[in-house]
Amino acid sequence: MKISCTQEKLNKGLSAVSRIVGIRTTLPVLSNICLEAKHGSLEISATDLEIGIRTKIGAKIDKDGAITIPARLLSEFVANNSDENIDLELKETTLHLKSQRYEANIKGIDFSEFPQVPTVSDEAIIEIRTEVLTKSISEVIIAAATDDTRPVLSGIYFKFVGGTLYMVATDSYRLAEKTIEIPKVNKDCEFIVPTKTMHEVLRITSLSAEEKVKIFISENQVAFSAGESEIVSRLIEGAFPNYKQIIPASFKTTADINLVEFSSAVKMAALFARQGANNIRIKFAPSEVIISSVADQVGDNVAKIAATSSAESEEITFNAKYLLDILQVLPDKKVIFEVNDKMSPGLIRGEKTKDYLYIIMPLRVEE
Repeated sequence: MKISCTQEKLNKGLSAVSRIVGIRTTLPVLSNICLEAKHGSLEISATDLEIGIRTKIGAKIDKDGAITIPARLLSEFVANNSDENIDLELKETTLHLKSQRYEANIKGIDFSEFPQVPTVSDEAIIEIRTEVLTKSISEVIIAAATDDTRPVLSGIYFKFVGGTLYMVATDSYRLAEKTIEIPKVNKDCEFIVPTKTMHEVLRITSLSAEEKVKIFISENQVAFSAGESEIVSRLIEGAFPNYKQIIPASFKTTADINLVEFSSAVKMAALFARQGANNIRIKFAPSEVIISSVADQVGDNVAKIAATSSAESEEITFNAKYLLDILQVLPDKKVIFEVNDKMSPGLIRGEKTKDYLYIIMPLRVEE
């Protein structure tokens, strides 16, 4: 292998794949990045056996070839190299790198030992605008479980039905659902993608100028392709819970609240709530919302902000973090907060947002 490319392109390509490389792994080759020069471009890939990422960059290819090189060392060498161009030449399993001022030799592992990132399918099930997908992921992923106690809850659920895509996540304490209108798919399908994969999709799309992302699906894998970059991931096995049944059909109290003022009040209450179990109390009155928190060892806090409520409610306890998570992603100037009682789930959405909802469970506390 003998190639030449710009430092900028090589650094961008390495950055795209290096995040998933394992630092401590039983297979040394999984700590490496694969470089493969072929068909007039350089393909860079990495995998942790659950997620694989590959990207292509333009390069002058004098000789085809492939090798795997320690990810961290190669990435940091290229990132800290301020020369415009870098030449790479493979001699057996050692990669020689040379630029105007810097020169290095990095020992690698033979290409044949590297687990290849698979190709999922030749035909995408859908092509979706990048900004729509990234916004939807950001809105939904906040509700996904952060542990693997129940694996089906540690990802985002995709459900394609006709011309509609539902993206849902829940950790059983809150739930987020995004509804997206799409071109009609040939076949309805549903699957669960790990949150780690979705974070990588967000990162890859932020590095790409592509306006659309293609989604490919097979029996147990999914791929997201944006331009020259592609992420391939295993799917989470199991059935996603029937979440529709926990969404209340109606509410006794509907409050219309200024988003900025409500966020500020919740943040203030959270200062005290974090001293304990992170609980804050909310009571809806006809013309205001009262947000309070008590920390036995520190003190207490009360905030009253203007709001329009359809009816008065009893005091309901919620997790402050779960409220802040949703308030930070809502795009509207006003938030709609709907509740029934202190034992039933509440619903939060933007005033003008019809395609996104957030269900939050109240906390049971001793009076």
